[in-house]
Amino acid sequence: RFGKATGELVGGNLSILYSLFGSPSAIDCSDKILFIEDLDEYLYHIDRMMIALKRAGKLSQLSGIIVGGMTDMNDNAIPYGKSAEEIILEHVQEYNYPVCFGFPAGHIQDNRALKFGAIAQLNITDNSVDFSQ
Repeated sequence: RFGKATGELVGGNLSILYSLFGSPSAIDCSDKILFIEDLDEYLYHIDRMMIALKRAGKLSQLSGIIVGGMTDMNDNAIPYGKSAEEIILEHVQEYNYPVCFGFPAGHIQDNRALKFGAIAQLNITDNSVDFSQ
């Protein structure tokens, strides 16, 4: 989704972020750009984790979201009916910040380094995505 965002880059593996809820290590998303990625998860787990982020107020506080590799996702015998990216977009649809999919980071061959804790800028237009730290 198009837009501009500036903020501290936070995030990581969605399953790990989810497992830290309720602990002192839980992620602070206030005015931050959130990066998420995951590996070998069932699609309904992605939905559950995104619902938990939303119910905890984390998604409403963001200035932007970047989705990296959602690699080797699993489905059930009765298909879930949505990709990981569609699930994520559904849960952030009501917010106005930029959303980037397919960022080259995570459990993928082209895994770029990200500096969590650094101030980042994200600018998504109809024909480009610019990200800088």
